[in-house]
Amino acid sequence: MRVDPGRFVIGAEWVYRLRDDSASERVRILAIIPKKSSVRLDVAFLDAPDERVENVPTTRLRVPWSEVRVFDALMVNWRRIDDLELDDVERACVEEVFQALIPTDVAELLRSPVGCATAVRDRARTSELIDVPIEEVLASVEWFDHVDGLMLSPTATMFIAEAACRANPTPILNQIIEEETALRHNCKHGTEHTNAYTREKEHTTPEWEYDWYRRHDRPQHELLRQWCGHRAVTSQERLLAAEAENHRLDVLVTELIDALDHAGGKIVAMQFAEEHERDRITPHNIRPIVDRPLHPSEIPVREVRARRRWGH
Repeated sequence: MRVDPGRFVIGAEWVYRLRDDSASERVRILAIIPKKSSVRLDVAFLDAPDERVENVPTTRLRVPWSEVRVFDALMVNWRRIDDLELDDVERACVEEVFQALIPTDVAELLRSPVGCATAVRDRARTSELIDVPIEEVLASVEWFDHVDGLMLSPTATMFIAEAACRANPTPILNQIIEEETALRHNCKHGTEHTNAYTREKEHTTPEWEYDWYRRHDRPQHELLRQWCGHRAVTSQERLLAAEAENHRLDVLVTELIDALDHAGGKIVAMQFAEEHERDRITPHNIRPIVDRPLHPSEIPVREVRARRRWGH
Protein backbone atom coordinates (compact mmCIF):
# COMPACT_ATOMS: atom_id res chain seq x y z
CA MET A 1 0.00 0.00 0.00
CA ARG A 2 1.68 3.19 -1.19
CA VAL A 3 1.23 6.57 0.50
CA ASP A 4 1.79 9.99 -1.06
CA PRO A 5 4.83 11.52 0.74
CA GLY A 6 3.27 14.98 0.30
CA ARG A 7 0.57 14.07 2.83
CA PHE A 8 2.97 13.96 5.75
CA VAL A 9 3.34 16.92 8.11
CA ILE A 10 5.71 17.17 11.05
CA GLY A 11 3.78 16.70 14.28
CA ALA A 12 0.90 14.75 12.70
CA GLU A 13 -0.14 11.42 14.19
CA TRP A 14 -0.45 8.38 11.91
CA VAL A 15 -1.20 4.66 12.00
CA TYR A 16 1.99 2.59 11.77
CA ARG A 17 1.98 -1.10 10.78
CA LEU A 18 5.13 -3.14 10.40
CA ARG A 19 3.21 -5.63 8.19
CA ASP A 20 -0.35 -5.95 6.97
CA ASP A 21 -1.16 -8.44 9.72
CA SER A 22 0.57 -6.47 12.50
CA ALA A 23 -1.28 -4.42 15.10
CA SER A 24 -1.79 -0.68 14.48
CA GLU A 25 0.51 1.63 16.46
CA ARG A 26 0.17 5.38 17.03
CA VAL A 27 3.19 7.41 15.93
CA ARG A 28 4.03 11.10 15.60
CA ILE A 29 6.12 12.39 12.70
CA LEU A 30 9.28 14.09 13.97
CA ALA A 31 11.19 14.65 10.71
CA ILE A 32 10.78 14.15 6.98
CA ILE A 33 14.01 13.00 5.32
CA PRO A 34 14.12 13.14 1.50
CA LYS A 35 16.23 10.48 -0.21
CA LYS A 36 17.37 10.17 -3.82
CA SER A 37 14.30 8.26 -4.96
CA SER A 38 12.12 8.07 -1.84
CA VAL A 39 11.27 9.68 1.48
CA ARG A 40 11.86 8.33 4.99
CA LEU A 41 10.40 9.53 8.27
CA ASP A 42 11.60 9.81 11.84
CA VAL A 43 8.63 8.83 14.01
CA ALA A 44 8.03 8.49 17.75
CA PHE A 45 5.92 5.59 19.00
CA LEU A 46 3.56 7.36 21.41
CA ASP A 47 2.20 4.25 23.13
CA ALA A 48 5.61 2.70 23.76
CA PRO A 49 6.91 3.03 27.33
CA ASP A 50 10.03 4.86 26.22
CA GLU A 51 8.43 6.56 23.18
CA ARG A 52 11.17 5.10 21.03
CA VAL A 53 12.12 6.83 17.79
CA GLU A 54 12.66 4.97 14.52
CA ASN A 55 13.45 5.88 10.94
CA VAL A 56 10.80 4.22 8.73
CA PRO A 57 9.69 4.27 5.06
CA THR A 58 6.47 6.08 4.17
CA THR A 59 4.78 2.79 3.23
CA ARG A 60 4.66 1.81 6.92
CA LEU A 61 2.39 4.76 7.73
CA ARG A 62 -1.06 3.83 6.46
CA VAL A 63 -3.66 6.44 7.41
CA PRO A 64 -3.98 9.35 9.87
CA TRP A 65 -4.62 8.19 13.41
CA SER A 66 -8.12 9.70 13.32
CA GLU A 67 -9.07 6.96 10.80
CA VAL A 68 -7.66 4.04 12.79
CA ARG A 69 -11.02 2.38 13.54
CA VAL A 70 -12.10 2.29 9.89
CA PHE A 71 -8.65 1.14 8.81
CA ASP A 72 -8.50 -1.65 11.40
CA ALA A 73 -11.96 -2.89 10.37
CA LEU A 74 -10.82 -2.95 6.73
CA MET A 75 -7.69 -4.94 7.58
CA VAL A 76 -9.81 -7.44 9.56
CA ASN A 77 -11.89 -7.96 6.40
CA TRP A 78 -8.77 -8.48 4.28
CA ARG A 79 -7.46 -11.00 6.79
CA ARG A 80 -10.83 -12.81 6.80
CA ILE A 81 -10.90 -13.37 3.04
CA ASP A 82 -7.28 -14.54 2.92
CA ASP A 83 -8.41 -18.18 2.93
CA LEU A 84 -6.18 -19.86 0.31
CA GLU A 85 -2.59 -19.62 -0.90
CA LEU A 86 -2.37 -20.53 -4.58
CA ASP A 87 0.69 -22.41 -5.80
CA ASP A 88 2.76 -21.22 -8.76
CA VAL A 89 0.79 -23.24 -11.33
CA GLU A 90 -2.62 -22.08 -10.05
CA ARG A 91 -1.46 -18.48 -9.86
CA ALA A 92 -0.14 -18.53 -13.43
CA CYS A 93 -3.36 -20.10 -14.73
CA VAL A 94 -5.56 -17.59 -12.91
CA GLU A 95 -3.55 -14.67 -14.29
CA GLU A 96 -3.80 -16.06 -17.83
CA VAL A 97 -7.58 -16.54 -17.59
CA PHE A 98 -8.22 -13.06 -16.19
CA GLN A 99 -6.01 -11.49 -18.85
CA ALA A 100 -7.70 -13.38 -21.69
CA LEU A 101 -11.34 -13.52 -20.63
CA ILE A 102 -12.16 -10.93 -17.95
CA PRO A 103 -11.74 -7.16 -18.58
CA THR A 104 -10.38 -5.16 -15.65
CA ASP A 105 -13.45 -2.93 -15.56
CA VAL A 106 -15.54 -6.05 -14.84
CA ALA A 107 -13.28 -7.85 -12.33
CA GLU A 108 -9.61 -7.49 -11.49
CA LEU A 109 -7.09 -9.88 -9.99
CA LEU A 110 -5.37 -8.29 -6.97
CA ARG A 111 -1.82 -8.82 -5.71
CA SER A 112 -2.15 -7.03 -2.36
CA PRO A 113 -3.00 -6.86 0.44
CA VAL A 114 -4.30 -10.39 -0.31
CA GLY A 115 -2.62 -12.21 -3.16
CA CYS A 116 -4.99 -13.47 -5.89
CA ALA A 117 -8.09 -11.91 -4.35
CA THR A 118 -10.63 -10.55 -6.87
CA ALA A 119 -12.25 -7.14 -7.03
CA VAL A 120 -15.64 -7.48 -8.75
CA ARG A 121 -16.69 -4.09 -10.13
CA ASP A 122 -19.59 -5.11 -12.36
CA ARG A 123 -21.76 -7.86 -10.92
CA ALA A 124 -24.01 -8.29 -13.96
CA ARG A 125 -21.19 -8.62 -16.51
CA THR A 126 -19.24 -10.92 -14.21
CA SER A 127 -22.27 -13.22 -14.03
CA GLU A 128 -22.48 -13.21 -17.84
CA LEU A 129 -18.80 -14.01 -18.31
CA ILE A 130 -18.76 -16.96 -15.90
CA ASP A 131 -22.33 -18.10 -16.69
CA VAL A 132 -23.04 -18.32 -12.95
CA PRO A 133 -25.05 -15.80 -10.88
CA ILE A 134 -22.68 -13.78 -8.73
CA GLU A 135 -25.02 -14.35 -5.78
CA GLU A 136 -24.30 -18.07 -6.04
CA VAL A 137 -20.57 -17.37 -5.82
CA LEU A 138 -20.98 -15.04 -2.83
CA ALA A 139 -23.02 -17.66 -0.97
CA SER A 140 -20.11 -20.10 -0.82
CA VAL A 141 -17.00 -17.89 -0.36
CA GLU A 142 -15.65 -15.13 1.88
CA TRP A 143 -16.13 -11.56 0.64
CA PHE A 144 -16.80 -7.99 1.76
CA ASP A 145 -18.07 -4.78 0.21
CA HIS A 146 -15.48 -2.08 -0.53
CA VAL A 147 -15.47 1.29 -2.23
CA ASP A 148 -13.67 -0.35 -5.20
CA GLY A 149 -16.26 -3.14 -5.50
CA LEU A 150 -16.79 -6.56 -4.01
CA MET A 151 -13.58 -8.06 -2.62
CA LEU A 152 -13.63 -11.86 -3.02
CA SER A 153 -11.25 -14.43 -1.53
CA PRO A 154 -8.65 -16.44 -3.49
CA THR A 155 -11.01 -19.42 -3.28
CA ALA A 156 -13.57 -17.35 -5.19
CA THR A 157 -10.87 -16.36 -7.67
CA MET A 158 -10.23 -20.02 -8.49
CA PHE A 159 -13.97 -20.61 -8.92
CA ILE A 160 -14.36 -17.57 -11.20
CA ALA A 161 -11.36 -18.56 -13.36
CA GLU A 162 -12.63 -22.12 -13.84
CA ALA A 163 -16.18 -20.96 -14.52
CA ALA A 164 -14.93 -18.44 -17.10
CA CYS A 165 -13.01 -21.22 -18.88
CA ARG A 166 -16.08 -23.46 -18.91
CA ALA A 167 -18.25 -20.66 -20.30
CA ASN A 168 -15.77 -19.59 -23.01
CA PRO A 169 -13.06 -22.24 -23.53
CA THR A 170 -12.07 -21.49 -27.14
CA PRO A 171 -9.68 -18.53 -26.51
CA ILE A 172 -7.84 -20.42 -23.78
CA LEU A 173 -7.54 -23.65 -25.80
CA ASN A 174 -6.32 -21.73 -28.87
CA GLN A 175 -3.75 -19.94 -26.74
CA ILE A 176 -2.51 -23.25 -25.33
CA ILE A 177 -2.07 -24.66 -28.84
CA GLU A 178 -0.08 -21.58 -29.91
CA GLU A 179 2.14 -21.84 -26.85
CA GLU A 180 2.71 -25.57 -27.31
CA THR A 181 3.62 -25.05 -30.98
CA ALA A 182 6.37 -22.64 -29.94
CA LEU A 183 7.43 -24.88 -27.03
CA ARG A 184 7.70 -27.90 -29.32
CA HIS A 185 10.13 -25.99 -31.54
CA ASN A 186 12.14 -24.86 -28.50
CA CYS A 187 12.33 -28.40 -27.12
CA LYS A 188 13.83 -29.59 -30.43
CA HIS A 189 16.18 -26.73 -31.28
CA GLY A 190 16.62 -24.64 -28.12
CA THR A 191 16.08 -20.91 -28.19
CA GLU A 192 17.53 -17.59 -27.08
CA HIS A 193 16.81 -15.93 -23.75
CA THR A 194 17.99 -12.66 -22.26
CA ASN A 195 20.06 -13.20 -19.13
CA ALA A 196 18.37 -11.33 -16.27
CA TYR A 197 21.74 -10.36 -14.77
CA THR A 198 24.02 -9.67 -17.75
CA ARG A 199 21.22 -8.60 -20.17
CA GLU A 200 23.01 -10.61 -22.86
CA LYS A 201 21.48 -13.17 -25.23
CA GLU A 202 22.05 -16.78 -24.26
CA HIS A 203 21.17 -19.88 -26.29
CA THR A 204 19.48 -22.67 -24.36
CA THR A 205 19.73 -26.36 -25.19
CA PRO A 206 16.74 -28.54 -26.14
CA GLU A 207 17.28 -30.51 -22.92
CA TRP A 208 16.99 -27.36 -20.78
CA GLU A 209 13.87 -26.25 -22.65
CA TYR A 210 12.21 -29.64 -22.21
CA ASP A 211 13.00 -29.71 -18.50
CA TRP A 212 11.50 -26.22 -18.12
CA TYR A 213 8.43 -27.29 -20.11
CA ARG A 214 7.88 -30.36 -17.91
CA ARG A 215 8.18 -28.40 -14.66
CA HIS A 216 6.31 -25.21 -15.60
CA ASP A 217 4.39 -25.10 -18.88
CA ARG A 218 2.87 -28.58 -19.03
CA PRO A 219 1.25 -28.44 -15.54
CA GLN A 220 -0.30 -25.08 -16.43
CA HIS A 221 -1.65 -26.34 -19.75
CA GLU A 222 -3.15 -29.45 -18.18
CA LEU A 223 -4.88 -27.43 -15.45
CA LEU A 224 -6.26 -24.94 -17.99
CA ARG A 225 -7.53 -27.78 -20.17
CA GLN A 226 -9.19 -29.30 -17.12
CA TRP A 227 -10.90 -25.98 -16.37
CA CYS A 228 -12.08 -25.86 -19.98
CA GLY A 229 -13.75 -29.25 -19.54
CA HIS A 230 -11.03 -31.38 -21.10
CA ARG A 231 -9.76 -34.32 -19.09
CA ALA A 232 -6.10 -34.13 -18.07
CA VAL A 233 -3.78 -36.77 -19.52
CA THR A 234 -2.90 -39.55 -17.06
CA SER A 235 0.56 -41.02 -16.52
CA GLN A 236 -0.59 -44.34 -18.01
CA GLU A 237 -1.79 -42.64 -21.18
CA ARG A 238 1.52 -40.78 -21.47
CA LEU A 239 3.38 -44.09 -21.11
CA LEU A 240 1.27 -45.81 -23.77
CA ALA A 241 1.69 -42.86 -26.12
CA ALA A 242 5.46 -42.79 -25.52
CA GLU A 243 5.77 -46.52 -26.28
CA ALA A 244 3.68 -46.19 -29.44
CA GLU A 245 5.72 -43.21 -30.61
CA ASN A 246 8.97 -45.03 -29.85
CA HIS A 247 7.83 -47.98 -31.98
CA ARG A 248 6.80 -45.67 -34.82
CA LEU A 249 10.19 -43.92 -34.81
CA ASP A 250 12.02 -47.28 -34.60
CA VAL A 251 10.27 -48.47 -37.77
CA LEU A 252 10.93 -45.12 -39.47
CA VAL A 253 14.67 -45.21 -38.64
CA THR A 254 14.91 -48.78 -39.93
CA GLU A 255 13.28 -47.77 -43.21
CA LEU A 256 15.61 -44.78 -43.58
CA ILE A 257 18.68 -46.96 -42.98
CA ASP A 258 17.47 -49.48 -45.58
CA ALA A 259 16.86 -46.65 -48.06
CA LEU A 260 20.38 -45.33 -47.43
CA ASP A 261 21.81 -48.81 -47.96
CA HIS A 262 19.98 -49.24 -51.28
CA ALA A 263 21.13 -45.79 -52.39
CA GLY A 264 24.77 -46.80 -52.18
CA GLY A 265 25.71 -45.66 -48.70
CA LYS A 266 26.28 -49.15 -47.35
CA ILE A 267 29.04 -48.24 -44.87
CA VAL A 268 27.18 -45.23 -43.46
CA ALA A 269 24.00 -47.29 -43.22
CA MET A 270 25.84 -49.95 -41.23
CA GLN A 271 27.22 -47.30 -38.88
CA PHE A 272 23.75 -45.82 -38.29
CA ALA A 273 22.24 -49.26 -37.76
CA GLU A 274 24.94 -50.18 -35.24
CA GLU A 275 24.56 -46.89 -33.35
CA HIS A 276 20.77 -47.18 -33.39
CA GLU A 277 20.91 -50.63 -31.80
CA ARG A 278 23.80 -49.97 -29.43
CA ASP A 279 22.52 -46.72 -27.88
CA ARG A 280 18.94 -47.76 -27.19
CA ILE A 281 17.46 -46.34 -23.97
CA THR A 282 15.70 -49.15 -22.09
CA PRO A 283 14.36 -49.67 -18.55
CA HIS A 284 17.57 -51.57 -17.81
CA ASN A 285 19.94 -48.68 -18.55
CA ILE A 286 17.81 -45.62 -17.77
CA ARG A 287 18.89 -45.57 -14.12
CA PRO A 288 22.32 -46.11 -12.58
CA ILE A 289 23.03 -49.53 -11.10
CA VAL A 290 25.17 -49.61 -7.94
CA ASP A 291 27.40 -52.74 -7.99
CA ARG A 292 29.99 -54.02 -5.57
CA PRO A 293 33.67 -53.47 -6.44
CA LEU A 294 35.18 -56.35 -8.43
CA HIS A 295 38.08 -58.40 -7.12
CA PRO A 296 41.12 -58.33 -9.42
CA SER A 297 40.54 -62.01 -10.21
CA GLU A 298 37.05 -61.13 -11.47
CA ILE A 299 38.18 -58.40 -13.85
CA PRO A 300 38.42 -59.80 -17.39
CA VAL A 301 41.84 -59.56 -19.01
CA ARG A 302 42.04 -58.22 -22.52
CA GLU A 303 45.23 -58.86 -24.50
CA VAL A 304 46.27 -56.16 -26.94
CA ARG A 305 48.93 -56.86 -29.58
CA ALA A 306 51.56 -54.11 -29.48
CA ARG A 307 53.88 -53.22 -32.35
CA ARG A 308 57.43 -54.38 -31.65
CA ARG A 309 59.95 -51.59 -31.52
CA TRP A 310 63.43 -52.73 -32.69
CA GLY A 311 66.40 -51.73 -30.61
CA HIS A 312 64.63 -51.82 -27.26
